[in-house]
Amino acid sequence: MPGKPTIGIIALQGNFAAHKHAFHRAGAGTRLVHSPEELAGLDALVIPGGESSTMTLLGYENGLWPAVRKMAQAGTPVMGTCAGIIMLAEVLDEEASKVAPLGLLNITVSRNAYGSQVDSFEQSVRLRLDSDERTVPGVFIRAPAITHMVQPTEPFGWLGDEIVAVRKGNVLGLTFHPEMTDDLTVLRHFVGLATK
Repeated sequence: MPGKPTIGIIALQGNFAAHKHAFHRAGAGTRLVHSPEELAGLDALVIPGGESSTMTLLGYENGLWPAVRKMAQAGTPVMGTCAGIIMLAEVLDEEASKVAPLGLLNITVSRNAYGSQVDSFEQSVRLRLDSDERTVPGVFIRAPAITHMVQPTEPFGWLGDEIVAVRKGNVLGLTFHPEMTDDLTVLRHFVGLATK
C-alpha cells in the first residue's frame, strides 16, 4: 500500500513480536532493529517491554542507544512501552546502576512499581488523544510507575488519578502494553504520527 509507514521495533530483548503483529493490524509495515544501521529510513521507532538492564547493556555495546537518542532529537516519532518508558526517562528513582536511560522524557520512573509478574493486571486507561478522550484496555506487566513529571513533558493517559502515558513532542512513553490487547487506538495514533 503506497504511503504505508515503516515502524522500527527495537528487538534486543523482550516481546517485540507482539508489537510487530499489532502494528501490522494497525496498518503499518515494521522492521526489527538490532543495530544503528537498521534505523535508516524508518518513519518511527518503538522501544518495547523487556528487561531494561539487559536492553541497556546490549544497546550501548553496539551504539544503538546513542543513535536512537539522536533520531528522536531530530524529530522522528519514538514510543516506549513498559521497559521502553524506563529507557526514555530522565531519572530512575531507585538504585538501577545497570540501566542508563536516554533522558528524552522529563520524568522520574520507578521500575517494577506494581510488583512482580504474578501481580500483572489489565485495567481501563483513560486517554486524551488530540481533542478526543476515550477509554482503552491497559495491560500492566511488572509495570513501572511515573513518580515525577515536569514540562514540557505532559500526560495523556491515566489509570484512575495516576499518570500512565506521557509525551514530549514526538516522544511518547507508556507504562502499559497497548500491543497486548485487540484495541488499536494507541498504535493507530502512533502510526498517524509516523505519516505526518
